[in-house]
Amino acid sequence: MSEKSRFVLEGEKLLTGENLTNYLGFDDFLKENKASKAATTKPASSYSGWTVRYKKRVICHFRACHGYWFISFFKGVDINLYEPFISSEMKAFILSNISTNPSCSSCEGRKNRVIFGRNFDVVCGCHLLVFYNPEGEYLERAKGLVLISKKVVEAGLSYGSQKETE
Repeated sequence: MSEKSRFVLEGEKLLTGENLTNYLGFDDFLKENKASKAATTKPASSYSGWTVRYKKRVICHFRACHGYWFISFFKGVDINLYEPFISSEMKAFILSNISTNPSCSSCEGRKNRVIFGRNFDVVCGCHLLVFYNPEGEYLERAKGLVLISKKVVEAGLSYGSQKETE
């Protein structure tokens, strides 16, 4: 029997039940779709954070904390570049889930933004979309966003402030 990875060990330490199942399942989905992940936290942290890349470009982040986990998308990304790759149904889903948290304690980047032609007065500067304990439709949509992000990378479109890594 092989040793459990740091990812699995940290997930098991922080999550249980369906949250753990979905967290590990999302990781399996990423592997199947040739997306790599790198830890963004030290092993002794109180949470487990991961940056997901495809062809060296960041496509999302996910983190497990005590009792919950989340997936976040579009940090430092011009989401309008995605429009040609997104169905009208996915666009409506994105627009109805934009993170407009005016009291985010993590960022000072809250600002007005135009997304797919719609004006948002306050958009979180950390991540444009965040799905907490995703399951069902939200987990499937997150997987769909990973696949769309891969298409954007394949098309060679710019990601604004994102930097490639070695």
